Amino acid sequence: MRQLELYQEYPDPGEEVVAQELAEYLKHVVVARKNYLSGATQRDVHGKSVAALKAELVVDDDIKPEFRYGVFAQKKSYPCWIRLSNSGQHPAKDHKPDIRGFAIKLMGVAGVKLHPEQPLATTHDFTFLTTKDFFSKDTAQFFDLIKALNGNLFTFLWFGLTNPLAALAGVLGMKRYANLLEVQFWSTTPYRLGPTLAVKYSVKPRVMGRSEIPPAYARGRNYLREAAAKTLRESEVIFDFFVQVQVDPFRQPIENGLKIWSERLSPLQKVATIRIPTQEVDTPERNWWAENLSMNAWHALEDHRPLGDLNRGRRLTYLEVAKFRRTRNLLPPLAEPVAGPDFFDDTGLAGRSPALAAGGSRS
Repeated sequence: MRQLELYQEYPDPGEEVVAQELAEYLKHVVVARKNYLSGATQRDVHGKSVAALKAELVVDDDIKPEFRYGVFAQKKSYPCWIRLSNSGQHPAKDHKPDIRGFAIKLMGVAGVKLHPEQPLATTHDFTFLTTKDFFSKDTAQFFDLIKALNGNLFTFLWFGLTNPLAALAGVLGMKRYANLLEVQFWSTTPYRLGPTLAVKYSVKPRVMGRSEIPPAYARGRNYLREAAAKTLRESEVIFDFFVQVQVDPFRQPIENGLKIWSERLSPLQKVATIRIPTQEVDTPERNWWAENLSMNAWHALEDHRPLGDLNRGRRLTYLEVAKFRRTRNLLPPLAEPVAGPDFFDDTGLAGRSPALAAGGSRS
């Protein structure tokens, strides 16, 4: 058995070759899935946007000293975009079981970022799913899953037979939800926090699921967007942001995305609060933002470096596939949003609190 140490990565030879092959395969996938009505080349994953929300992340003033790195280094408020999504490759009705995504783009974050094309951007991304574990242990297994999903029934069944744990994780993660503002999300993969710690993240709403899925006769194709819009017309929503520290390198491995880190072994510890103010969600402008926001775990400070095989594979594949898709869609080079005084004006709440009044401008 390999001897493991806390907070350490263990790259395997040849994993960059696998990531490159996956990137090339995904380029063929997005070409094959072109939207023939609009002519646009769609995303390879998280193909359907649910909503784009304006929010602020406020760092707690009483977090432990060992967590005071990166965006958590000091008491501060960051205006941010939140993108809710369905993670499936193909845009589908919200009632279809799926793993859902919650991605945060902080603005006003100083410092050099790990993203090779935008090292000086003033944004920082965190990404989450509705599952505690990922649906493959590493990039090679994820590549096999993608090929199975884009193959025929035989290839899909063969993947399930030869990768039973990954298949089970995928099946168990596919669920229906009534309102994504009442759901807890997890980072599923680990990240550096400061010079030594390895952590996972989670965001949890103060008010957990109370809504019910609309009956068939009353729900539309985009009822999750409608639910978020209804909620935020009536009241603000608060999420708590947690870190979970690796304390056992065997029971909480960095290189295996299928292994859930036990919260009994290592409890979640709160470091920040996310406030989502009342706002209009379902508008043409917001839906445009939801479709065009680019979220990447490597768009981050060194103090939050993504760890593990899956994240190392993401670095290459996300960059290459995103660039390929934007080129095919004749889009300009990727530009990150910036924040300024009018960021929250369209919510009608600018000036309601000092933190919100420090928001940002559209770009």
